[in-house]
Amino acid sequence: MKGKSATDRAHNEYLRDIEEKYKFIVDAYREMMTLINSDYVYELVNDFWCQTFGKTREEFIGKTVAEVWGEKRFKSEIKGKIDQCLQGKIYSEEDSFIIAGGGIRYYALTYFPFRNSKNEITHVVGVTKDITERKEAEIALKESEKELKELNEQKDRYLAIVNSDLDNASRYVHSLLPAMINAPELRIDWKIVPSYKLGGDSFGYHRLDDEHLAIYMLDVTGHGVGAALHCVSALNTLKFMTLTDTDFGKPNEVLHGLNQVFQMSAHDSLFITMWYLVYNRATRLLTYAGAGHPPLIVFKNDGLPVKIFSENTPIGLDSKMEFKSGSFNLSEKTEIYIYTDGAYETEKPGGKMMTVDDLMNFISKHRDPSANELGKLYESLINMNAGRDLEDDFTIMKITCKSVTDI
Repeated sequence: MKGKSATDRAHNEYLRDIEEKYKFIVDAYREMMTLINSDYVYELVNDFWCQTFGKTREEFIGKTVAEVWGEKRFKSEIKGKIDQCLQGKIYSEEDSFIIAGGGIRYYALTYFPFRNSKNEITHVVGVTKDITERKEAEIALKESEKELKELNEQKDRYLAIVNSDLDNASRYVHSLLPAMINAPELRIDWKIVPSYKLGGDSFGYHRLDDEHLAIYMLDVTGHGVGAALHCVSALNTLKFMTLTDTDFGKPNEVLHGLNQVFQMSAHDSLFITMWYLVYNRATRLLTYAGAGHPPLIVFKNDGLPVKIFSENTPIGLDSKMEFKSGSFNLSEKTEIYIYTDGAYETEKPGGKMMTVDDLMNFISKHRDPSANELGKLYESLINMNAGRDLEDDFTIMKITCKSVTDI
């Protein structure tokens, strides 16, 4: 008997030692732990639970959940969760608690059903993990996403206003374009399609007097409102002939006058390439001067096309530049094509860029008295660009001067 008592004492001491170690582990565990019986009474709470809520263990142990947190809160918020667990379900949620000191922290709460040796659910084990840092990060992220959304909405509103203004500016630029001419001795056809960017292409023609007609095309470097306004300013200078000490019947003088007024050093580094032509109806002489613009393409009767290159630098590079003019007679039927680089600078299949010679060959194959080749050229470039809008304004003009015998 004495031996058995000693064994029992040793066993009990072992169990007490295990219990003390278990309590130490539970109390040292940096998550809140509780043990609640089926009568909703706290039987165990660890130290971290007590520290979090600023209460002693005695304020929990042996007391019901309703006594600790209030009858109203127990019935509305807590009882249903414990009941689910007592029915064998694991219950989890995330919530915020007011802790000791009045601060608010966020926790992930999980209730586990505890079964005895008979597999009966007698208790609920609650484990509560502090997730404040994660929740605050999520809240901060949501706030950032909300701010980003608001910024994007604001940006979209501003872009809508800007795009509307750009559309209005584009419509204004194109409202300045002249009507096509279809006279017995002279026909002028054109096609211009703005790119998705506001560009700096434009052209015009008007009578200088009863005998002379001025024809011009301009291309300002770059895109956007600045280029468009610069182009409109130069276009109106030509249209209303506001250059001083300039004979608008002499192309070289016109280029010289523009070069004095539109120096790039005074206009945000913008420069202009252009052609300016003067057609004399009486003598059928065409005088011309180009400033850094792609060459004219000229067809006389049914002969092979020739290119007439600009002999002058772009407008705005050098105020001391001298400009030259050229001329030829239009006694034969002549077709002249003036265009900007947007009429041919498109990538061909294989990766190479289309050239002026490619443009000239296309026109040679598709020339038409009704100028249908202008539309066909645009369609060809769009197809070449996989159906997408062109990067630059598409601008081309065809001048048809009939021979004396055709008039």
